[in-house]
Amino acid sequence: MIHCARFPSPSFAVLTGLLAALLAVAGCTTPSPAAPPPAPLGLQQAWVQAVAGPGWVVRALTGEACPTMRWAGASAVMQERSAPGDEPQPPGKKQPAGKPTSFTLRACEAPFPADATSVQVGAITLNAPKAEPRRIVVIGDTGCRLKASGRNFQPCNDPAGWAFPRVLARALVLKPDLVIHVGDYHYRESPCPSGMAGCAQSPWGYGDDTWQADFFRPATALLAAAPWVFVRGNHEACSRAGQGWLRYLDAETGPARACAQAGPGLNDGISEGDFTAPFAVPLSSRSQLIVFDSSEVGDATPPVDSPAWARWRQQLDRVTELASQRAQSLFLSHHPSLAYSPGASGKPGPARSGLTPLLQDAFGARLFPPGVQATLHGHLHIHQVLGFASNQPASLVIGNGGSATTGRIDTRAALAAEPLPGASLETFQSHAEFGFTLLTATPQGWLLRAFDTLGQPLTSCSLAGQKLRC
Repeated sequence: MIHCARFPSPSFAVLTGLLAALLAVAGCTTPSPAAPPPAPLGLQQAWVQAVAGPGWVVRALTGEACPTMRWAGASAVMQERSAPGDEPQPPGKKQPAGKPTSFTLRACEAPFPADATSVQVGAITLNAPKAEPRRIVVIGDTGCRLKASGRNFQPCNDPAGWAFPRVLARALVLKPDLVIHVGDYHYRESPCPSGMAGCAQSPWGYGDDTWQADFFRPATALLAAAPWVFVRGNHEACSRAGQGWLRYLDAETGPARACAQAGPGLNDGISEGDFTAPFAVPLSSRSQLIVFDSSEVGDATPPVDSPAWARWRQQLDRVTELASQRAQSLFLSHHPSLAYSPGASGKPGPARSGLTPLLQDAFGARLFPPGVQATLHGHLHIHQVLGFASNQPASLVIGNGGSATTGRIDTRAALAAEPLPGASLETFQSHAEFGFTLLTATPQGWLLRAFDTLGQPLTSCSLAGQKLRC
């Protein structure tokens, strides 16, 4: 039995996150106004993440100087990625209220030592990435929506209304080897209206108080428990929360890139910081992840003769090169092309990804290069799996991690339709409940199991090659 209690610890940030996770599983949390977070003192979070290279780095957020990373018989001072400071409001911001973006935390980084089985950052122990991770948790679209332009204010203080802490708690119990987030971490863009208790006193805007509330503080325990792969969502584009993304989670190592730096010849407000080169994360000698940044392309395709089109086509040429390095690949991007948009009636709508014409131009009707057996996405706030009778990879949408849901999809109607002309379905399932997905490696391929916030199974499917069976 888990009791609602306080747990003292030399690492306040880590056990605060763990305590929140345990209380969420036990049902000890109740809706209440969120207290303002304390001023940052010392180490807040540390984690291991995949970066371009391929490689793995240790990242940390602290209110003080960059900490020292220690492992058996050695140590290294982590290097600063970004210092505390204020930045102007994001260019292209669409919400009516605004304020300067304040970052009070220092972001630090160090390569994960090749000879270490674990490292210590302050009181946080981080294990080395496994050469062949077999249990992979996938989550997506996790932040709490506060959006004045859509008059959409999610009850961030209510664990039933914003389920991300409960999702994290259930995922932590499964002891994953790797965690994948398919994008959209940050949603609190507008102040909570006066008198609305569900989100009262929530931080808002694009600074690190909001990043902490929406992602880092609830995720502290799971960040420390397993290495992560971060996919960039449209909420992390430079017109929104890109400043924090580049400081904290960007896959490029070294000093953090800036959103304000203009790309050569780019137009429509797109900055160089909106592009990230695709990179691979090896899973075994035969399989890998390919991580693609679709954040800025969003729902609108750039003109064919534009510099932006040329840049994204170059990115897809790089995907072809990466796919040739392993027999099988899982393609990760935020925006799905082979999926349906949910709605109140259940009628399946088109996914409307601006990347789709680029994929068709690069790869034809299959949309992806040979060897891509499945694609993993978020963006649509629902869980859905699609297996095809035609020659397309299986498509998994895992956007039910906590952000406000947007409807449902009728299974019979989905099977009778096509997400794109010529893409014929043979398997389809969807669930609107909050939750996450666990991928487990098998001799034949992957076992996919989706769970809700109570740990109850929603879907169980097998993936062999590109064939999905549920």
